[in-house]
Amino acid sequence: MIESLTGYGFSEKGTFRVEAKSQNHRFLEINMKLPLSLSGYEVEIRKLIKERFHRGRIDIIVSINQKEVSGKVYLNKKLAKQLYSAFIELKKELSILGSIDISMFSNFKELFVYEEDELDTNNLMLAVSEALQQLHQMRIREGDIIKQNLLQTVDALEKEIVNLETMTEVSYNNYVEFLKNRIKELIAEINLDEKRILEQIIVYAQKSDIKEEVDRLRSHIIQFKENILKGGIVGKKLDFLLQEMMREANTVLAKTESIEVKNLGINIKTQVERLKEQIQNIQ
Repeated sequence: MIESLTGYGFSEKGTFRVEAKSQNHRFLEINMKLPLSLSGYEVEIRKLIKERFHRGRIDIIVSINQKEVSGKVYLNKKLAKQLYSAFIELKKELSILGSIDISMFSNFKELFVYEEDELDTNNLMLAVSEALQQLHQMRIREGDIIKQNLLQTVDALEKEIVNLETMTEVSYNNYVEFLKNRIKELIAEINLDEKRILEQIIVYAQKSDIKEEVDRLRSHIIQFKENILKGGIVGKKLDFLLQEMMREANTVLAKTESIEVKNLGINIKTQVERLKEQIQNIQ
């Protein structure tokens, strides 16, 4: 199967909320945003990502739902007693009327200590794993769409190659015949060795022959299609094959004098460019 480089996954387990995003990137780049208290899990999360993905920029965002966090409140009894004794001493020292009540302690936040319950980090890794699985599935779904588009473009490219193969033989023979007739006209005007000149015509025509380039184009297309159907991590292989196809198409354009062949060469380059754009987003 072909896998896209873009996708999204989300999961929420217990107090943990995890988002996983993937974007186009030449290599595997991992970026994580974790609460400071969970920074110790970065290595483990990176390992999970590397097991599933080989290309793309992967962004992981982990947050804690504070509404779901539980804990306990403890009273600092020692400090409370010290404050009470200080209030009594102050009352006597300054002859303050009235009684000492609980409201007098309300401004002393230090009296209360809040401790959160230990977080269940099993839920953290479950949420990360589920978000990555959703991301992976989305990349596969998008990859299947790209695969179908690639195959359609390859079919169009193959038709151009078939037309080029047909045109190549006709173009070569026509070109040789044209040169022969033209040289015969010149020989009639000038005293030249006809046999020697005809030999040079054949040599020149062979240099202009594009059959080898067409054969290599055909071979590259077969390999390209095989890799698409095989699937897996094929992005870089496909990119290499397209570079080779473009090189052969440029050679065809440089060697031929036929307008019809040049047009076919331009059509082939157009289809190759289209394929290059499509494969930029696959693993």
